[in-house]
Amino acid sequence: MMRKVRYRLLCGSLLQYNQQRRGVNNMGEEKKRLPVGLENFEQIINDNYYYVDKTDFIRELLENGSKITLLPRPRRFGKTLNLSMLRYFFEKTDGNVFRPLFDGKRIREWKDFDKHQGQYPVIMLTLKDCKADTFDKALELVASELQKEFFRHKYLLDSPVMDSTYRPIFQSLLEGNPGEVRMQRSLLLLSELLTAHWGMPPLVLLDEYDTPIHVAFDKGFYDRMIVFMRNLMSMVFKDNTSIFRGVITGILRVSKESIFSGLNNIDVDTLLDRPMSTAFGFTQVDVDTLLDSYSLGDQKSEVKHWYNGYLFGNEVVYNPWSVLNYINKGGVFAPYWVNTGSDVLLRHLIAEGPSQVRKGIETLVQGGSLCSVINDKLAFPDLLSSASNIWSFMLFSGYLKASEGRMTLDHLMSYTLGVPNTEVSTVFSTIIRGWINDGPVKNDRLEMMLQALDENDIEAFEEILNEFVVNTLSYYDTNGRDPEKVYQAFLLGMLVSHGSYKVSSNRESGLGRYDILMCPVDVSRRGYIMELKRLRMSSTVETTLDTALQQIKDKRYAATLHAAGVRDILEMAITFDGKRVWVKTSE
Repeated sequence: MMRKVRYRLLCGSLLQYNQQRRGVNNMGEEKKRLPVGLENFEQIINDNYYYVDKTDFIRELLENGSKITLLPRPRRFGKTLNLSMLRYFFEKTDGNVFRPLFDGKRIREWKDFDKHQGQYPVIMLTLKDCKADTFDKALELVASELQKEFFRHKYLLDSPVMDSTYRPIFQSLLEGNPGEVRMQRSLLLLSELLTAHWGMPPLVLLDEYDTPIHVAFDKGFYDRMIVFMRNLMSMVFKDNTSIFRGVITGILRVSKESIFSGLNNIDVDTLLDRPMSTAFGFTQVDVDTLLDSYSLGDQKSEVKHWYNGYLFGNEVVYNPWSVLNYINKGGVFAPYWVNTGSDVLLRHLIAEGPSQVRKGIETLVQGGSLCSVINDKLAFPDLLSSASNIWSFMLFSGYLKASEGRMTLDHLMSYTLGVPNTEVSTVFSTIIRGWINDGPVKNDRLEMMLQALDENDIEAFEEILNEFVVNTLSYYDTNGRDPEKVYQAFLLGMLVSHGSYKVSSNRESGLGRYDILMCPVDVSRRGYIMELKRLRMSSTVETTLDTALQQIKDKRYAATLHAAGVRDILEMAITFDGKRVWVKTSE
């Protein structure tokens, strides 16, 4: 009897081993390839990749959505794939060639399937890769994306609707050199031509609309990009009778006053809202089915801890990118999502925002929660103005979850905020805490720099300061929209650790506001006044330094130190250009 049991166990083990070798799951079914990084619906279906059915989103959009729908969701939650699905469902083609893509999908059971499937021309523009260091380069990338879409509709050149007025504009967009004004009018032009050609207004899909805006803020050309995007979007979405529906995705709802000005027909469905709450991300059923299909069903509990916990409306969803990567790596738990995007802006919001943000981070690291009003209409320049704006940014970017919404006395919505899962907690417990507590300024070189200042060794002070700048500050820091403030905050953060001085900044003294002032606790010691200036192209280093020193004298910044009883005062000018710093004193 014992020999028979052992034989059956051995056979079972061999069977499981052979199944795994052949790519077969525990149910004996052939394992499909996972669509990691794939965002084209047609490719996923035709090449037989595993697809988590999100086609109910089509019905929800038509039944619940308005003329224009904005759907902000965190990165890597399936926005581009969902828009690709919409394109292939709605797009009108000769012979309706995309209809078979939806065989066996839930949308096929919808009573209005035939009414809408393959009935509309489609415009789809994705801006997720439009990231550049300058405005002109960013426009080139947008022009390239427009070129692809105009090439898809190249047949319009041979259409009777193409007259001599439109042809040169269309041709310039097709060639990728339209100019800023034509780019702003491009989607409007294409929608009008498609309506005239097909006799049916198009569906307009704009994917990751805020990526160029986000990057523009990082790189210092935010205002120009806002104007461009506002014109591009308002022309096609505002009072345009030549569109059937419009769907826009992104991470944030950029302030309505700045970019959605005049778009009164837009419906915003954020992750705090109930409609379409399961269209992005994986549900528990989705993940359970996935894990069983790849022989990882025994890991469901641990997968939940690592990648679950996001709240979209009242639905708890998983991070789809992380789940797919976990399975694709053979069941290896790791922070897949947190390593896919830049954390530069988040780092600065935490480091430079109100102190209560850093205290809140410590609470979150320890597994606690906090309460905050959430603002879903964010403008990038206002992020640092309040802790609630920073919490809002972190929520909509996917670093927090919100629950227990309640109305405040001033009729604002406040939520309980927490860390969604183990993966995101790694950000808070390692990366973020490292920014706050374990930065490169806390070392022996800092002590040497402060000592050089005490000993009036300005050359050594300048050398070590340059070293810190090169090793610590990024391109965002030194070439962003307000590098003076970045340098000021950076230098201030190092100087405050000098226990012998009371360090302050941006306070009134004499006839103006100094940048940094160091008042010695022992007034018999030397005090310092520092004026920071960015090197302009029209000036020289020496001239800029002299201008800064003269400003200290003219504005009488030393008045505060004199009032405190300090008589030995060193005036210092600090000039910077990118990651290069120069220092000059009044002595």
